[in-house]
Amino acid sequence: MKNTSSEKPKIIVLADFSDYTKKVLQVAKQWASSSGLEIKVFNELDFQVPTLAGNELRLKMKYGQIHEINRTWLDLKKTIFGEQTKVDFEILEVPLIEFLKKEKQYESSFILMGLKGGGLLKKVFLGSLVTEVIERLNHVTMAIPKNIQNFEPNKIIISVHPKYKFNLNALEYLLSFLPRSVTTLQWISIAMEKDNVDDLNDYLDALTQKIKTGLKIETAVFSGEDVLQQVKSFITDNNKEILVIQRGSRTFKDKLFRKFLVNDLVYDGSVPLIVLPL
Repeated sequence: MKNTSSEKPKIIVLADFSDYTKKVLQVAKQWASSSGLEIKVFNELDFQVPTLAGNELRLKMKYGQIHEINRTWLDLKKTIFGEQTKVDFEILEVPLIEFLKKEKQYESSFILMGLKGGGLLKKVFLGSLVTEVIERLNHVTMAIPKNIQNFEPNKIIISVHPKYKFNLNALEYLLSFLPRSVTTLQWISIAMEKDNVDDLNDYLDALTQKIKTGLKIETAVFSGEDVLQQVKSFITDNNKEILVIQRGSRTFKDKLFRKFLVNDLVYDGSVPLIVLPL
């Protein structure tokens, strides 16, 4: 993944002004402060009027809603960033996904989204909008759990498997913009079914030789009957990690893995999740 646009990449946040928006903006602020990236905030205009309303009434209601959105944004911006900090904000009258697919200036930017809910909502695994963004856009996407306390990660944990091609270019691109607090890159692979542990270790060693980074590199292979519990204990031991997976990988496509990933690690463990594009 390379930046083919003349525009500097940005951290893109979709703000719906729910409780989750504040947490995502706080993470965006910390990431931007450490990486030098700028933040671009979008709001999708959800405009509905009575079917029989005339054009004049439609316009009046529309601009009234836009005015209210701008007022809400300014209040939230003041709370998170202060009055003096400039943060670019735009109201979209088209869906975010359709907008980003057409706007080449954002093709190398990072999308930051909040994960909503727990309980029954966990069963959708990632939430419809987050999943749609991951599936339809070729962006690095980060999903932020609501209960994350602070965004100062010191380790990036990357789940890989030799049966699924890994986008090394996208990872190296991500690494160039990670917060400065990150000091360690951890490759992990989960042995399931007929996987050979030695083969998995060899694969992780090969990736280590290929990756271009100044980070300390560690590897780990998990195997055995309680393999998922091993992974959970390993990843959620502290609140200083980011989990990275590849779109299209077994970790993302397999329902069992995906349910475990989102429910046990992201929601319950409050671990931010980054999904790399193909």
